[in-house]
Amino acid sequence: MKLFFTKIFCCVIFLFASCSLMAQTKFIASISPENAAKDEYITLKLKVENGKNVQQITPPNFKDFVVISGPNQEQSMVDNNGDVTMSISLTYILKAKKPGEYVFNNITALVDGQTYKSNNIKLKVSNREAGAKQQQQNTNPLSVIDLFEEPKQQNQFTDYILRKGETVPDKVAKNMQLKLQTDKTSCYVGEPIVATYKLFTRLPTESSISKNPSFNGFSVIDLQEQVDPFSNKQEVLNGREYNTYTLRKTQLYPLQAGATELESASLENKITFVKYESGSGNDGSAFNENVLLSSKPITINVKPLPDAGKPELFGGAVGDFDFEVSVAKSNFSTDENGVLRIIISGKGNMHLLTLPEIQWEPSFEAFEPKITDNLNNNTIPISGSKIFEIPFAVSKEGTFKIPALSFSFFNPVTASYKTITSKEIPLTITKGTGKKVNYNTPTIKKDKNIISTIFEKRWLLISIIAFVIMTGLFFWQKKEKKNNLKAINETLKAEPEIFIPTPISLNKNYLEKTSQCLHTDDCIDFYRLLNQELKNFLSDRLIIGKENVNTKTLSNEMDKAGISNYLSLQTSQLLQEIEWQLYTPFERNEKMYEYYAKAQTLIQALQIKS
Repeated sequence: MKLFFTKIFCCVIFLFASCSLMAQTKFIASISPENAAKDEYITLKLKVENGKNVQQITPPNFKDFVVISGPNQEQSMVDNNGDVTMSISLTYILKAKKPGEYVFNNITALVDGQTYKSNNIKLKVSNREAGAKQQQQNTNPLSVIDLFEEPKQQNQFTDYILRKGETVPDKVAKNMQLKLQTDKTSCYVGEPIVATYKLFTRLPTESSISKNPSFNGFSVIDLQEQVDPFSNKQEVLNGREYNTYTLRKTQLYPLQAGATELESASLENKITFVKYESGSGNDGSAFNENVLLSSKPITINVKPLPDAGKPELFGGAVGDFDFEVSVAKSNFSTDENGVLRIIISGKGNMHLLTLPEIQWEPSFEAFEPKITDNLNNNTIPISGSKIFEIPFAVSKEGTFKIPALSFSFFNPVTASYKTITSKEIPLTITKGTGKKVNYNTPTIKKDKNIISTIFEKRWLLISIIAFVIMTGLFFWQKKEKKNNLKAINETLKAEPEIFIPTPISLNKNYLEKTSQCLHTDDCIDFYRLLNQELKNFLSDRLIIGKENVNTKTLSNEMDKAGISNYLSLQTSQLLQEIEWQLYTPFERNEKMYEYYAKAQTLIQALQIKS
């Protein structure tokens, strides 16, 4: 039986490792500035993107540098039109010991059991002086006090000095704050809110984010043009001046009405103090204190869009838009295809816009649209254009028309709806030769290689492999149980009080309703059912109440049940991904099959562990 468990565990590891490799993990090194003065601070950043389990990051050799601070860890998640990129970074603040040209190589990371090597980076340190040590210390939030420098070269704030009678908690409370700031606290559904997490400090600190907020109920667009986290500016708060550092800045688009709380963020800080007690013999002695700061949450009042004046075909567009409709050509034969082009431009929740409803004539057949996004996610709200190109065919000759199309949106500035209607488009269709054209895949290249095809169908392939492996192992286990049945019965006769637990059934489909929804075109409850049925299974498997099945308690409960850390982490991550989908607009796509395959594979693995 141990051999059986070992085989199953290896198969599961293989499957999840395969998925991880297909997630296009990247390991990137960067340095700033690339040309530095001999007394200038240098920032080295090592970032792993899309790595599920970052086990180790090995930095380059720092023998020619003084490490001012580091490694400082950061975690981030960027949602760009549904393309979610998760990253973990280590950052070092360095200072070269002497001028010269340096090459950083042999930088590696162990991610999901595989070793990745970053790009090599070059640094040139000149013999010139930066001439702005004061500015450097102010622009470095991780700077450490140099007791041998002249006072005029130190940070302009002297709050790091701890005098007799003063305590560290009082110093931190008066001179350091982590604040969540929003541009407003009330908005309509679909109207963006800008949320900024900012550190205000008058103390020298090495800081790293220990808890990133989750924005449940919002579509999240992280702003790319942010202030470098290792540069700062000075701001006044409650009548006092602080160095400020922007940790995260994002625009949030509410998906539902109601009072919604923006969670707090947490920041770990190693603060350097200098103890000053006149005549005590401890004058000028430096020491570090570790302090955890958390921001206060803010509640946002999300107002529903008004019912008064709402157009019948309103699709949820919020902002200020223009609407254009055209065709590639108005004269073609029944052998050819036409292309209807719809362009929506302007500013608002453009990443959430969908294709307007089109009433086609009976002789028309429309195919899968091609959608092109030309969006600037750094403007507030998002601006640009979204282009829908719909290929269509007409089965008979004659004169036809594409009816007028309407696009409605709600403008939060005027608090009113507006509808733009296009003109009818006449078409002349001539009789063709009868040679049919395949319109169903007009945007797909025909010269794709087999590797690309396999990659696109990777989850289907993984599901098939998983099914074959699990089926084979199931029958192998059944045969093994049959061979050992006599020995078990003899043991039971000799010791009748022994209790043999009944394992969870391998034949039961724990995702029955989810599977039915997956194969029903008009079902929109897929992620809700998947979340519910997966939690029901975990409740039965771990023998805990359904209310206790969450990411906070799973790790402890699975550890009690003797389940490996690897499976525990995979379970928590899958639940988080499914819950993320619950708060985004539903769309039927290949992701549904991917999540279903992941859940099935995970359930099978946890069943075997029974």
